[in-house]
Amino acid sequence: MSKTTEPLTRQSRPEVFRELAPQKIREILLISSSYNIYNMEEDGSLTSKMVNEYKGLNLSCPPRITGVSSVEAMALLTDQRFDLVFMVPHLDKMDPLCLGRQIKEICPDIMVILLLPGTRGTLPELKQQKIDGVDWTFTWSGNPDMLLAMVKLTEDRLNVGHDIKVANVRVIILVEDSPEYAACFLPMIYREIVRQTQALVKIGCSDCLKLAAMGKRPKVLMASNYEEAKDLYEQYGSHLLCVISDTRLPRSEKEDDRAGISILSQIREDIPEIPLLLMSAETKNREKARQIPAVFLDKNASDLNQDLHLFFRNHLGFGDFVFRNRAGEEIDRASNLAVLEKKLAAIPDESVLFHAEQHHFSTWLMARCEVGTALEVRAVKPNDFDTIDGLRSHIIGQIRDLRKHRHKGLTLQFNADLFDADVMDFSKIGTGSMGGKARGLAFMADLLTRHPEIQEQYPKIKIKIPNTLVLCTDLFDGFVADNHLKDLVLRGLSLEQIVQGFLDAPLPDDLIRKLEIFLDQVRVPLAVRSSSQLEDDRFTPYAGLYKTYKIPNNHEDPKVRLDHLVTAVKLVYASTYYKNARRFCRNIAEQTIT
Repeated sequence: MSKTTEPLTRQSRPEVFRELAPQKIREILLISSSYNIYNMEEDGSLTSKMVNEYKGLNLSCPPRITGVSSVEAMALLTDQRFDLVFMVPHLDKMDPLCLGRQIKEICPDIMVILLLPGTRGTLPELKQQKIDGVDWTFTWSGNPDMLLAMVKLTEDRLNVGHDIKVANVRVIILVEDSPEYAACFLPMIYREIVRQTQALVKIGCSDCLKLAAMGKRPKVLMASNYEEAKDLYEQYGSHLLCVISDTRLPRSEKEDDRAGISILSQIREDIPEIPLLLMSAETKNREKARQIPAVFLDKNASDLNQDLHLFFRNHLGFGDFVFRNRAGEEIDRASNLAVLEKKLAAIPDESVLFHAEQHHFSTWLMARCEVGTALEVRAVKPNDFDTIDGLRSHIIGQIRDLRKHRHKGLTLQFNADLFDADVMDFSKIGTGSMGGKARGLAFMADLLTRHPEIQEQYPKIKIKIPNTLVLCTDLFDGFVADNHLKDLVLRGLSLEQIVQGFLDAPLPDDLIRKLEIFLDQVRVPLAVRSSSQLEDDRFTPYAGLYKTYKIPNNHEDPKVRLDHLVTAVKLVYASTYYKNARRFCRNIAEQTIT
């Protein structure tokens, strides 16, 4: 079975997050009457709400909101740069539609959003999404979730083309012409995306992987009629995650009771496996959804939020992977890639076949923005293999390759719950410096990952950095300070007494526990070496002064293996206080003074 090379391309590297979403909403202009601005500010400023919302989502740089009246707006737009404009109806001396057109004449690329306090008593021409001079119309009652959703929707529209090219991100299309329902569903959709992203961030072993999870989240695009929906589908169909559509939509400027059904039916015919959701306030359309087929959501349901959550969980792969049999009964579940790989090896053949046939594995991977691997898994069919075990092994192999690739070249903070020696080549314990040797090895690991052509130049030689665990310098400093080991030197004790003092001093319990977890997975001989901050100094290197100890790491008793490793670490620490090291340090200090 051939493998695609897509998972190993630059698009799947974690550091690509730095290039994602280059266009941010920084400055928002709120055009309203003075009275409305006062009412909005009375119970806490809009900017404060936005700041609090961003902090809750671990996002940075919340936009600043400037409130002005319609009289001041045009002058301000001429003098200052704004990224987004909010308008409300009942403006002083200005019709909002007229103002929207004027804004577009001055700033044709700026997004203009009309905020309605409600649809009751509103002019008919304002109760629709498609208005000349206005990009979107929503009802809004001050909910900060909706404020955040409007900002992210605007950013997604601005960045979707770029982010697809850079990171092959996925797209969610929402088709809804009602300002009221659009304002209802948008925050729900973003809440599901944020919940999924935060879950991925929690299991990230490095800041790079965490930021990549946030940056590669699906983009949300909204259409308000059949033509817009069709255009979005034709433009981004190859990158769809799902489509959520109302049933009745404007089509050729007339209300069409089947417009939503038509667009979803076309998508289903073109992409049979794509998750589709048909929404309607009329329960009779449930049968029409079944014929597409698509999931049906009743707009009159008492808990729309929960219904939409179930769609994301059950059909888009958000949340845990739930292993089931063909009867739908839960067998087991996996919260992350490592657990999925482990449990795939043990679940019954029936469950493996069921999930493979329904593309559940690829859907779950796609929801985690692992697009390359998801496409590879989806491309194969169960009947491509002679046995279920062959299918199982192929899926496990794809997941393992993905996990190895995600961590390749990265220096990961050791996590007792997530550590996996088979896929994590370079880990560290502590927050201090890694020292010269370790930093050099980490640099070479990163260099080989970024430049595979180095290996290609020497096809007969395998260039590989050994699997490495680094104890950072803050652990050494804390060990010496907590056990008052500097006093041993000041007291003029012999070398044997100094070594014994280090051996008698206890390492922190947390470090012992992590070393125990490390040894539980690593059964090869180990070299325990020093890596000080000064060891590779350019002018006064300390190289060769400190000791290296090699341990076989093969004793049948894990406690003995742990004791050997702990002893080796303490002996390396002790070697920093040997006479040769102290004499060299003293000579360097004297030369510096001279």
